[in-house]
Amino acid sequence: MDKYPLLEKMIDGAKSDVPLGVVYPLSVPALETVLDLIKRQLCTPILIGPRDLILELAAKEKLSLDGIEIVDTPNDPIIAAKKAVELVKEGKLAVLMKGSLHTEDLMGPIVKRDGLRTDRRTSHLFLFELEHYPKLLGISDCVVNIAPNASQKIQILKSSLEALNKVGIKDAKVAIIAATEVINPSMQATIDAKEIVDTHAVSPIHPATIIEGPFGFDNAISAHAAKTKGIHSQVAGDPDLLLVPDLQVGNILYKSLVYMAGAECAGTILGAQVPIILTSRSDSVFSRVASAAMAILLAKQPQ
Repeated sequence: MDKYPLLEKMIDGAKSDVPLGVVYPLSVPALETVLDLIKRQLCTPILIGPRDLILELAAKEKLSLDGIEIVDTPNDPIIAAKKAVELVKEGKLAVLMKGSLHTEDLMGPIVKRDGLRTDRRTSHLFLFELEHYPKLLGISDCVVNIAPNASQKIQILKSSLEALNKVGIKDAKVAIIAATEVINPSMQATIDAKEIVDTHAVSPIHPATIIEGPFGFDNAISAHAAKTKGIHSQVAGDPDLLLVPDLQVGNILYKSLVYMAGAECAGTILGAQVPIILTSRSDSVFSRVASAAMAILLAKQPQ
């Protein structure tokens, strides 16, 4: 029996020949992920980086890269990232995946004015599978936006909801979380939540979406906790997406779910010309593959 059946189902539904560029894949997990992507028939991976060093690492680890295209670059991660951006602009890549370079080395060329920016704010969406939650749980934004204001959070929500729709999560329920469900003038997250909810009531951020907040994390995720506090909600206990107040909260929550609750996740950068997978050195190969599947599903559908 699969340990993460919901993510496995998403992976199974993402089979394609979409060209996916793996930027500077000079680590064993990066190459193992490439081979797993091929085994699962998820995409056509293209490696971008110093060919000789990539082949040397593969030979050392007894990993066969036969038949896999390698776009040769000098041994410089920034040059590899710039080459990846060029290939996207030429229509040769539909998804980018971070290999073993630093995040800023990959994202620098992407977010430049002549890179892969769009009019949409760049943001990040995670999909978590938890043992005691019956469906995938989205969380935005744990990775990119440090301290977004209410209008920026609306952009983040818009991107996240469009992405959820593309991976099959329709009519999403959104919980905007803070430290408390009470609107407190001294706590900006609660003020932002009220502004977003009020804005959505007048001009929907995404069709057929219910957005409520602020919630404490407990009453967002537990209908019992919400009932105990006298909160009447269509979202409490059943959210598809949590909007966090800032990156620190999101980052700590994401790592808590993975390291203490045994969760696994898929994650994708949204708002660029193509979906981008930002892997971490500590990510499992399964998480990398699930993230690729999520990005492929987004790339297969028109913007």
